[in-house]
Amino acid sequence: MDSLDPSIDSLLLHYQQSLEAANRRPKTISGYMDILHRLSSHLETNGLTKSVIKLGRQELEDYIRHLKNSSRWPNRPNTGKDRGKLSAITIQDHVRAIKAFWSWLFDNGYIEKNTLAKFPLPKIPKTIIKTLTIEQIRLFLKAIDKHASVGARNFCITLLMIDNGMRISEVVAIQIIDLDLTRCRVKITGKGQKERIVPFTKITRKELMKYIKHHRENLCSLDSPYLFPASDSGHVSVKSIQQAIKRIANKAGPHGIKCHAHLFRHTFATMFLAKGGNAVVLKDIMGHESVQTTQKYIHFQPEDLQKQHWKYSPVEDLFNK
Repeated sequence: MDSLDPSIDSLLLHYQQSLEAANRRPKTISGYMDILHRLSSHLETNGLTKSVIKLGRQELEDYIRHLKNSSRWPNRPNTGKDRGKLSAITIQDHVRAIKAFWSWLFDNGYIEKNTLAKFPLPKIPKTIIKTLTIEQIRLFLKAIDKHASVGARNFCITLLMIDNGMRISEVVAIQIIDLDLTRCRVKITGKGQKERIVPFTKITRKELMKYIKHHRENLCSLDSPYLFPASDSGHVSVKSIQQAIKRIANKAGPHGIKCHAHLFRHTFATMFLAKGGNAVVLKDIMGHESVQTTQKYIHFQPEDLQKQHWKYSPVEDLFNK
C-alpha cells in the first residue's frame, strides 16, 4: 500500500479489524462497513478520486445530495416495503459512520488533517414518537396463548420490554445466572458491550417464575444457560421474536395493532416520564449514553395535551362566568 496516497478500499479491511479488536458489536461493524463500501462504490462509479487525502467536505456534501435521491436498497428492485428513498435518520447514520472512519484515519496517521471533524450531521425532522395505549397493550397480551410454552415465552419477553424498555436483542440474550428474581432485577449487556442492571416489577417476576417452572424446559433439549433458549444451544433469535410479535399484533383487536418490538421500548419510556419518572433514572434503565437521548421521550401524547389544554385554556374563563 502506498502510504502517501491511500485509497478507501485499501484501508477498509484494516478499519474492520480495528473495530473487531475494539470489541464492537458484529451488527455495528457490519453496518459501518456496508456504509463505507457504498461510499467507495459511489466514488468509483462516478470516476471520483478514491484517495482519502484528496477527499473532504465538498465530496461529502455531494454524496449527501446523492443519498437523498437514492433508494433504500440500491442493489435490488424497489418493490413492496422496500420502495422509497433513504430516510433522514439513515442519511445521518451514513454521515456519522463516514466521520467515524475519518477520525480513525486521522488517529492512525493516514491523513494529516481530519477535514470532516467539524462537518455537521444532517438535521432530522422532529416527529412525535408513536407509542401504544394501555388498551392496545392489554389487547396484545390477551392475544398470546400463555398456556403453551412458546406463548408463555413470548408473553414474558413482551412483558419485560414493556416493563423496563429493554431492547429485544438484550431480552433474548438474558442468561439464567444473571436473573435475580429475589430482588426483581437482571444484569444485561447492551450496546458497546456495556453491562447494566435493569429492574422489573413483581408482576413480571410472577410471570417469569411460572414460565421457568412450567414451560422453559419444554423449549430446549439441552441444559441451556439462556432464559429464553432455542432448540439448539443458543437463545431464541431476534428475528423469530419479531415475527411472533407481528403475528400476535395481527390477532389483537378487531383490526389488529400496528406493532414492533422497539415500539414497546418507546411506550415504556414515554409512559415512565408521563407518570412522573425521573429522566436521569430512565437514562440508566434504558442504557442511554446521555440524558439528551432520553429527553426525546419528554412529550405529552395528544390525549394528555387535550386534557391539559381544556383545563387551562383562557377561553374556558371567557364563557364560564
